[in-house]
Amino acid sequence: MNALLTGIRLQLRIFRRNTGELHILATIPFFTAIFLSSIRQTGRTDLEPYAVVAPCLMGIWLVSLNLGGSVIDSERSGGTLELLLAAPASFLRVLTGRVAAVSGLLAVTFAESWLTARVFFDAHVPLAHPGPLLAILLVTSLATLGVATVLAAVFVAAGSAPQYTNALGYPFYVLSGVLIPVSQLPAWIQPVSKVVFLTWAADLLRDALAPAPVADFGYRIGALLLLGFVFYAAGSALVARMVLNLKQKGAVTLS
Repeated sequence: MNALLTGIRLQLRIFRRNTGELHILATIPFFTAIFLSSIRQTGRTDLEPYAVVAPCLMGIWLVSLNLGGSVIDSERSGGTLELLLAAPASFLRVLTGRVAAVSGLLAVTFAESWLTARVFFDAHVPLAHPGPLLAILLVTSLATLGVATVLAAVFVAAGSAPQYTNALGYPFYVLSGVLIPVSQLPAWIQPVSKVVFLTWAADLLRDALAPAPVADFGYRIGALLLLGFVFYAAGSALVARMVLNLKQKGAVTLS
């Protein structure tokens, strides 16, 4: 637990000293304004929840990609990766803490998007189901943590984190249906969307903003939580294997 909290504090200090890593937070209101304006031009005010949900999920996904691609590389380039691996504390727990600090930003991105829509556009997007909404935000944050842990290991193993970070941005926005429903995608690719946690999160968040009860809430949030658990388990195994290989090869700095 101490290692986990240390990781959280470390990432918060990094954010405080390098606010550029949080630049995505400055773009959320603009994305919300663009999406809302586009939807209103079509006359489909019933789709306004899409304009609220899309920016917050896009923002948290982009931050997770950036962290997953840089968290280990930045420690290595700064000459601190050796110290972290040699420390008695679990490297995985420190990494998990850092990722948790980032995934927790989902509540901030959602608040930004919702307030922009409500205050500046007078959009009718009521918080119809506050309890389920908080649960969805929490579980989505946990799922984000799991996926970002996988990315941290995969990007280092691939050796070209920036390229993968750029490649996994917009395609996943489309694949997960954060703005355009998955049902509008070609039939052959729709099953792939089911294994993307953003798909489940987007559908749940939109339903939590609608007056009608959230259908199959337990099943759907359980599926989202399961995806996060599977990804975190896979990421933990990959990180452990990567650390073992680095130690065996004596290539912590050079790998």
